[in-house]
Amino acid sequence: MSVLLNLREAHPALHTHPTPVLPPWPRVVVLPANRSPYGLDLPLDGTATVAVRPYVTAHEQRERRRELALATLGLDTPGPYWIHGLEVA
Repeated sequence: MSVLLNLREAHPALHTHPTPVLPPWPRVVVLPANRSPYGLDLPLDGTATVAVRPYVTAHEQRERRRELALATLGLDTPGPYWIHGLEVA
């Protein structure tokens, strides 16, 4: 019996369970601060911007193109007009 006790003391690794190898923990990912997907969190200054409806500008653009097309044919409409930023009588 003393021989068996000496074997256990001489070889302690015979009776231990193998420890499983654990995968490394994933790194902690730091997420950015929450942002609005629509732009800045600050409200827009209404006095700094000019609100123009697209149908108003489209109407003005059609009038301008019509006047320029008529001017190329020699048909001018009476009154002062702005062509390329210059007032044309």
